[in-house]
Amino acid sequence: MPDARVVRRGREFWQELVEEVEAGERVADVAHRYRVQPRTLSWWRWKLRGERRQPLLLPVVVRQPAVMDSADAIEVRVADLSIRVRSGSDVAYVAALVAALRA
Repeated sequence: MPDARVVRRGREFWQELVEEVEAGERVADVAHRYRVQPRTLSWWRWKLRGERRQPLLLPVVVRQPAVMDSADAIEVRVADLSIRVRSGSDVAYVAALVAALRA
């Protein structure tokens, strides 16, 4: 029976492989060259990308602090796009709209 030792590789190893893929190499080619499973390399790529993502924090600028009634609107800016949303709008809807605009 062949020797089936499991080789554990550290995070730095996988970071180097992911960097090669991010630089334009195909996952299958990098995996073949380093004799690893493409599925495992893809998982590490997903994991390391997720760690690089910053939490979604948007700057808020209050220009005129005032009490708003239900007829007032707020302005949301995403890059060079500006939208006005009535105060009292569903927060989940506005959050989904902003996320879609940022994508």
